[in-house]
Amino acid sequence: MVRVKDFEFSLREFAGSLGDFGPLNPFILGYIAILGVNPTGIFLAMGLTNIALGIAYRLPLPVEAKKAIGVAALSEKWKPSQIYLSGVLTGVAWIVLGFSGFVKKLAGRTPLIVVRGIQLGLVFILLKEAVMLMQMDILLALTSVILIILLMKNRYLPSALAVFGLGLALVFISNPDIDLRIGFHPPPIYIPNIRDLSLNLLIVVFAQLVLTFSNAIMATCLAVNERFPGKRISEENLAINMGLMNTFLPFIGGIPMCHGAGGFASQYFFGARTGGAMLMEGVCEIFLALFLADSIAIIFGAFPLSIIGAMLLFASLELGKFLVKLRGSGLIETVIIGIISFLTNLAVGFIAGLVLHWILEKAGKASV
Repeated sequence: MVRVKDFEFSLREFAGSLGDFGPLNPFILGYIAILGVNPTGIFLAMGLTNIALGIAYRLPLPVEAKKAIGVAALSEKWKPSQIYLSGVLTGVAWIVLGFSGFVKKLAGRTPLIVVRGIQLGLVFILLKEAVMLMQMDILLALTSVILIILLMKNRYLPSALAVFGLGLALVFISNPDIDLRIGFHPPPIYIPNIRDLSLNLLIVVFAQLVLTFSNAIMATCLAVNERFPGKRISEENLAINMGLMNTFLPFIGGIPMCHGAGGFASQYFFGARTGGAMLMEGVCEIFLALFLADSIAIIFGAFPLSIIGAMLLFASLELGKFLVKLRGSGLIETVIIGIISFLTNLAVGFIAGLVLHWILEKAGKASV
């Protein structure tokens, strides 16, 4: 049964949908501006995914670019066809792992405190990225922070709308020659090619699977269920979601995508509470994909990074709220795992956290 309150279409929900712009922007911009990936395929795939997820789950459950693949693709200058292939490979893997029950078994054996450590590691990573971006224009960043605080609970001008609108205004002021040309842009069609397969690509895909399990599945599931206990989701749900979206959407130019605790925390902080936020975001992305593809890269490239940094700052604080409730050995174990995750990456932090917890458990000092 679908309840009316499952889909709210308000300024607050729309502002919440914009909250994911911070975690989403850097990789999307890199794919378009540096690697030449067709923006129509990227935004069409994201839009269709967000609408499907909003209808299916009736709560904010955003998707974002896969980070391990994104970093490798940008640093090694992958061809778009390699990016699409990596998405298909991860998608097939998650379909198998999700429907086989392996994800459920692994999730059931993963200590909660290890997931907390991964969450804290992500908080540190988001804070670092936020500070780096805010330093690019400290005055604008502080202005954005003040706006967010002052308008945090304003129903008529939600904070995300205010700072996002400020950013767009600055884009057009600093780039008066931007031509918003509206025209229909059909999505590209991609057919996987075995010649794009390489050992390095397979290694990156494996690293992405570990990272995805720790952040996009375990940490996201915990964050969502804590805030929506009446609409609990399972680790299997998230694995199958990512399996389906990544197996099929690369055929229309979709990049490798996953869920993310950071993106969810950002949307939640800025007001998203229902599936309405996902539907509104999806419709906007489909419109951008089909009618404004020529202008997307220009606007994204000119958007003030310091404003994105301010948005990431509050997303990290939202995600890290759980820390104030931890005490004793649980706090110490969480901090150690979080630091390891921050200094290496979330996948390494996850494995190190499992080892650390096992050692502490054998010594009788592990947190429950």
